[in-house]
Formats: sequence, C-alpha cells, structure tokens
Amino acid sequence: MQKLGFINSSVLIFCIWSLFGCCTLFNIPAPNRNLQEVTLQGTGNDKILVVPIDGIISDEVPSNIWGMKGDSMIAKTVSMLKKASQDSKIKGVILKIDSPGGTVTGSDQLYKEVLGFKKQTGLPIVSLFVKIAASGGYYVAMASDYIVAEPTNITGSIGVVMQNLNAKEGLEKIGVKDQSIVSGKNKAIGSAFREMTPEQQQILQSVVTDLYSRFFEVVTKGRKNLTADQIRPLADGRIYTAKQAEKNGLVDKIGYLEDAVTSVMQRPEYKKTDGNSDPQVIVYTTVKRDDANIYQIKNEGPVSNGMLDTLSGRFERKFMYLWMP
Repeated sequence: MQKLGFINSSVLIFCIWSLFGCCTLFNIPAPNRNLQEVTLQGTGNDKILVVPIDGIISDEVPSNIWGMKGDSMIAKTVSMLKKASQDSKIKGVILKIDSPGGTVTGSDQLYKEVLGFKKQTGLPIVSLFVKIAASGGYYVAMASDYIVAEPTNITGSIGVVMQNLNAKEGLEKIGVKDQSIVSGKNKAIGSAFREMTPEQQQILQSVVTDLYSRFFEVVTKGRKNLTADQIRPLADGRIYTAKQAEKNGLVDKIGYLEDAVTSVMQRPEYKKTDGNSDPQVIVYTTVKRDDANIYQIKNEGPVSNGMLDTLSGRFERKFMYLWMP
C-alpha cells in the first residue's frame, strides 16, 4: 500500500514537472520541416502565391507547454518569400491578412521584408483583407500594390498604443510597497508600482507620437491615391468596415480571393508566360493536406510564450500597432 502511494506520488510529480518544469529547464527545438507547395486552384503553369499573415504580428518565438519552440510569424513569412523568389513560375503574390496588428518593430520588419521582396523580384503584390486587417496588419499592407477587402472586413486603426497598468494604490492597501532603487528619476518610467509624473507622461507620449509619425509616413507612401491631408483625419485610430474603407480610399476594392487573383493578373507587373489564363493559386505549408483550400491555410504565429508565462500573468510594456478593444 505504501509502495502504491509512492508510485502515485511519483506519477503526480512527473506530470507537474512535465507540464511546468520542462518548459523552463529545457529548450527543445521543434522539428525542422521544409515548406511544401500545395495547389488550391488553377491548371496553368504560372503560379500566384498566397502568403498568410494571421494573428498577432511579432518576431517573438512561440513555444508550447513542453518548451518546444518554432519560428516566429515573421520568420515563417520571410521563409515563404525567399522560397518564392527562387521559383520563376511565380508571377505574383497575395498577402492574405487576418491580423489586428502587433508590435511596432514586428510590423515594421514585416513591411520591410515585403518591400525588399518586391524590389528584388519585381512581382505584383496584392493584399487580401479577411476578418481583421487593422493597425499593424494595415501597416504591412502598405508594401503591396493593391488592396482587396472582403465585405465583412474590419480595417483601419492607424495609430500606436502603449499598454500600461498602475497597481500602486491596490498594493499599498495590502501592505506591499515598491522599494526599487533606480539610477535616475525616469529609469522606472511606466512602472506599475509608481505614479507617473507629468514629465514621464510627456516622455512616453513623445515616443508614441514619433512612432505614429512613422506609421503615418508609411500609409502616405502606400496609398498614393490619397494626399497626406486626406489621410490625416482618417488616421486617428478609428476602425472602418470594408465599405467605409473603400469609400475613403483606404482599400481599392471589395471582394474575395478570386478578385485578389484577378487583381494580381491585371497589374502591369504581372508577366504572364503561359497561354493558359488559369494560373495555379498555391500556398506553402508544413502540414500535408489531402484536400487543401484557402480556409485551411494559417501562418502559425506566436500564440503563447509558454504555460508558465500565462499562469504568472507576465505583463510586458510594449509599443504596439494593434487594435485590441
């Protein structure tokens, strides 16, 4: 009986260790799986690649509860673009964007990579907005030549947010005081344990304003049909339906994947080499599918940094191009 209890205890300890301990004690790399090409539709030799940009845009590396790590969303997207640049049959790219945005740096990095790909290959790039293509999602789309939004899409949210909490009063009520030692009066700026001074508020606001200026500049370059004066009142952080966005010139057309494919083929940069007017619409995936379609294709971005981060409620202060009501 005593031996049985020991075994049960050992099993319990192992389960707890498996769930929590190995997440931090081991960094087990995920299997290195090569990208596979999957055809969604079309019978021609020419190809149009669909690149999914789904979820929070970030360069953070995701990990599961076992501590196994994979590529970040940006790393996966760059891998797809690199593979596409080596295939002469690819004549255009569709960015399938379903994202509320993400980090300022991640959004800008992805925007830069798409611009670099376009410059290197000369291929036309069309963005297809699905459910949400807001803030950083819209930022990335500014690297494309044309934007198609599905009828139920929500877009816009052009702006910057810095999420911050202040728990000073609540902690003091339970007898917890901040005793942090800092080298200067603004070293702990944004701390959840201290009241923010007017000077610190101005400092952080200046950073947000500067990052917003970058966003505004990117939109001005990307939407050549609009002047800076026309964009300014549209870029106050509000969101738009697809119909509202089209009316205001923030997207070019309302439609679906078929319309995005047609838009790619109508671009002057589209160099058709096949007499067949039905190009293959393809995706790259690491998951083998017998019956693939556009609704199955997801770019698995960083959903979690591990079980322990989730349970500990870790809160990071980040500047975000993100719509998160």
